[in-house]
Amino acid sequence: MSTLTVAWNTSAALYKPTVNASGADARLRKQLTDAKRERRQAASSAQSLAVTALARVLEECANPGWDGYDALPISVKAARRAEAFLDALPSSLTSPHVVPEPDGEIAVDWDFGPSLQLSISVGESGPLHFAGVIGEEYGQRRVRHGTEPFEGPVAGDLLRYIHELHERAEAASQRRAA
Repeated sequence: MSTLTVAWNTSAALYKPTVNASGADARLRKQLTDAKRERRQAASSAQSLAVTALARVLEECANPGWDGYDALPISVKAARRAEAFLDALPSSLTSPHVVPEPDGEIAVDWDFGPSLQLSISVGESGPLHFAGVIGEEYGQRRVRHGTEPFEGPVAGDLLRYIHELHERAEAASQRRAA
């Protein structure tokens, strides 16, 4: 019987897992290492920027009171889950801001102006909570909020809102450039 373990380094190098295998599993270790390297090389620069910002947030906000008040520390578990969320996003998206929240969760935010904003809270477990303004129609701001499960892929209304936000931001940018 063979055993494969994946150990996570909990330092700022959040996204550098190490794989330990023995005996016949050496080939599997090489395949996992090669696949991880290929995935990181294929990742968009936006995803790389966001993961780097996430590692910085984890390092800077790991202690209670990191905000000078009573903020809860950002846990490695929440950061891993936020990394999984970032990795699950389409690579064509612009890089989101990664922001620590005082309740110990991590916000993934896009802000393209007063009527084009979306914030998604990622915690250690449970659904993702989101709120934003996805443009205007007929002089009314299109406010959207809710929760979506997250078990790997980003799906449902949340993915639709993320795409719509980016499409509207791109269209606004093209109008300004014309």
